[in-house]
Amino acid sequence: MNATPPPDDLSQLAARYGVSTAVLEDLYARRRAGARDAELLNLLAQPDRGGLDPGQARALVKDLPAR
Repeated sequence: MNATPPPDDLSQLAARYGVSTAVLEDLYARRRAGARDAELLNLLAQPDRGGLDPGQARALVKDLPAR
């Protein structure tokens, strides 16, 4: 398993979208593990994962660093 740490800019994304850094680190790890964008969008819509509307969630996933 690759234990590459998340990039430092996740804190900037967290502040921009009002989502905790822990949630973004989890999303980044899931993306690195092969999760599709649809799964990430679904997670971001959940209240305990940010509760973002679909537009905000799509923008965040687009801004999330690639694998």
